[in-house]
Amino acid sequence: MAEKKQAEKKAPVIKTILQADGKDIDISGLAEKALKSYKSVHKRKVVNEFCVYIKPEENAAYYTVNGEGEDAFKVEL
Repeated sequence: MAEKKQAEKKAPVIKTILQADGKDIDISGLAEKALKSYKSVHKRKVVNEFCVYIKPEENAAYYTVNGEGEDAFKVEL
């Protein structure tokens, strides 16, 4: 019976949807995707602050790492 109660307590599916220009854009995992992209290139850099800026008109998100950004810090939506 305890197993059945635990099975019923599943965490809900949580999504974040950005609505812009008549489109629904799922941005739920966007920050994680951007950080993974950054870490794949910058393996040894310590990240203390990671900010994501969403620009739906460009169908992209840009990010900064420790307050610094570059043109390459971009993720397509």
